[in-house]
Amino acid sequence: MPRWIGIDIGGANLKGACGGEWLARIAFPLWKNPTKLPAAIAELILHAPPMDAVAVTMTGEMVDCFVTREDGVCRILDSLTTVLPSKVMRVYATDGSWLSVPNAARNPWLVAGSNWRALAEYALRWTDQEPTLLVDIGSTTCDILALDGNSQKILGVSNTDRDRLIAGELVYTGAERSNVAGLTQLVTLHNELIPVINELFATSADVHLVLGHVEEDLDNIDTADGRPRTRANAAYRLARIIGEDGTTLAREEIVAIAETIYQAQVELVAKAMLRVASQFGNKPCRHLLFSGHADYLIEDAINFLGWKVKQSKLSEKLGKSPSACGPAFALAVLANEKFPNVTE
Repeated sequence: MPRWIGIDIGGANLKGACGGEWLARIAFPLWKNPTKLPAAIAELILHAPPMDAVAVTMTGEMVDCFVTREDGVCRILDSLTTVLPSKVMRVYATDGSWLSVPNAARNPWLVAGSNWRALAEYALRWTDQEPTLLVDIGSTTCDILALDGNSQKILGVSNTDRDRLIAGELVYTGAERSNVAGLTQLVTLHNELIPVINELFATSADVHLVLGHVEEDLDNIDTADGRPRTRANAAYRLARIIGEDGTTLAREEIVAIAETIYQAQVELVAKAMLRVASQFGNKPCRHLLFSGHADYLIEDAINFLGWKVKQSKLSEKLGKSPSACGPAFALAVLANEKFPNVTE
């Protein structure tokens, strides 16, 4: 059998996988350093096992350093072929097809934003032949897909980001990078509704830090103010959204602000889940399949909806790291199954 690795080029992170044998994720703000993408890809695969071929998916083509999404796709492909030979690469498309690098460059809208499809195709095997909702929460976005476990098909016909936004299948909220001002316009404190300042003072990572959902990371300075991702710093960042700071608000007041914002994020995801579940028609959703960075948020969305459904976590089936690198992991598995001969 050939050995395929999967690479997922995002706007904020690069992810790679070769089954459970190798998994890698590095933070890379593509919009800041597009010319350094080849070096970042080389860093990503530095410790990858010997490979025969590479499967690629991407969402990073939409970052605003690229004039158009076509420009983004072509420049990402150029970066990849600077590091890896194009003849061993296949690019995954939103219709489930696999394209050569030249064909991908000629059909940029077919490969733009394609990583959700790879994860959904892979997840069909875990549906237990039931109507299943796949919910994958990343650092920036949430993908919600209706899977018909009986027919082993992905429901819905939305392939572009625009159509997926309309359908509720793509929600721009994530576990780390979402601007708090985009999650809610008001927070509740001492029974008062306080307008949120519309500036990038704090992100969803600060909310989850303050509420204890995630661990501190002293080495991570990808924050609104550039200070490390600690609970103390997160409290100061959250205080700014109502014109205060960490010296003027008590700990319990910061927590109350975080809880209001978190509830708004839960409701945003829950309402999108409800919309996508309507694709099952008269059949109720029987199964929730979780993936990504924030299982706790999906659990709270289920509780908000009052759903009584079977719940499965890819993190439990595959391990926490493969779940966090879901599309790259799925891509490598699908490619190995699809192409038993790399020359096909």
